[in-house]
Amino acid sequence: MKLEIVDGGDLKGYANLNPRTADALKAEMGSIVLFEDPQSSFWGAAEVRKSADVPQNKILIDSLVLEASLLMEGDMVEVTLYDQPMIALEYVEFGLKPLAEGANTEDLVPRAAEKVHLLEKMIGGRLVYPGMSFNWPDLEVKVEIMNTRPSLTGKSFAKLAFEALRDKTGYQFKTVGISTPFNAILCIDTSGSMKTNDVPVKDMAHAREGLKDLAGDNPDVQAFLDRFEEGSNVSRGEAAAMAVLLYLAEKVGRGYGEKVAMITFEKEVSEMTFMDPESGDVKPYVECTGKDKALGLQIISTHVIDKVEEGGTLTDMGSALIKASETLDAFGDPKKPTMLILLTDGMTTSGPPPLKVLKEKFSDRRRLVMYCIGLGERSEIDEELMLAMAQYGNGTYRHVDNMRDLLEWYGRLASEFAVVIRGAQ
Repeated sequence: MKLEIVDGGDLKGYANLNPRTADALKAEMGSIVLFEDPQSSFWGAAEVRKSADVPQNKILIDSLVLEASLLMEGDMVEVTLYDQPMIALEYVEFGLKPLAEGANTEDLVPRAAEKVHLLEKMIGGRLVYPGMSFNWPDLEVKVEIMNTRPSLTGKSFAKLAFEALRDKTGYQFKTVGISTPFNAILCIDTSGSMKTNDVPVKDMAHAREGLKDLAGDNPDVQAFLDRFEEGSNVSRGEAAAMAVLLYLAEKVGRGYGEKVAMITFEKEVSEMTFMDPESGDVKPYVECTGKDKALGLQIISTHVIDKVEEGGTLTDMGSALIKASETLDAFGDPKKPTMLILLTDGMTTSGPPPLKVLKEKFSDRRRLVMYCIGLGERSEIDEELMLAMAQYGNGTYRHVDNMRDLLEWYGRLASEFAVVIRGAQ
């Protein structure tokens, strides 16, 4: 059925049809209709409401739905009834892109998290579909539906029920087409169990060769990288050291001068310090700028391995998080987002409760995202605690048991600052 579009303003995501038109389409209140321009192939979808005030040859469409479809008032569209079941979403990834050139993007993701209630009010209860985009005036950005779980493909739809999403795995904000500078604190478990030689090396030749190029002629680092032969096993500590090197190499490659700190923990907590070559000052972080800085990071692999060799049988995650909060203050960048990554192969066995420390020391989570990584045997890892800490920190928990997955995850985290919104923790 061909109908003419009328911009209905704020209709809460609905499309209004004359009762006679709805009957002809066999559409009831709550039914979904598709509307598509055959010439441009632009299309959209909305739930039906009936109104005798709408002419029989027209369809009154919510402004935001109209904007997302790229159609406009006066367009002639083919309207059909959508008779497939609606998909229940468990997760949504929102991409953010500033509307204005030169807009402040440094804390865009944290600001989105702060204003999420405004987004919920604007689009909650509306239908979403793959690639759908719309303007968010409060943040002056364009929002795009990037990924969903279950995946939406073709002309399939789901309703944005934010409360239900928060009760499941949440929803995530990330930037699109721009890079968000952020600092990072890497917390690495170096307890005795990290000596376990059970991490398979597979599909990482490209990453290893890239780090070899970065290392230049340094024999110590070349020898370290040579340990990672395809098909062999390395220790969990060696795997962690390689992941840290890759993370820092990615940060250097971004060229934003982002600050990265590294903390190791077992029964004792150790913060790695770096000397500024210009001022001579010793700082608990390194600023990732330029190749010369990258070459100076070669000591990190040795540092992590040495700490594993010294490691005792205890694991104090809580004290590591206390040190991380002190490091966050030392960054001196209160407005810049910070990523906290904690890697462990076990469970906390000494010191203060880590989740309690996290809530006390990182009570302001607006510019924080925390990722927890479990390395090795799942049965040895307190995954429930890891998940709880990651959820409190607006991030996620992931278990890995091989070099490929570990490096892929660290590489992604080095370049992408995203927060996951869930219910109250």
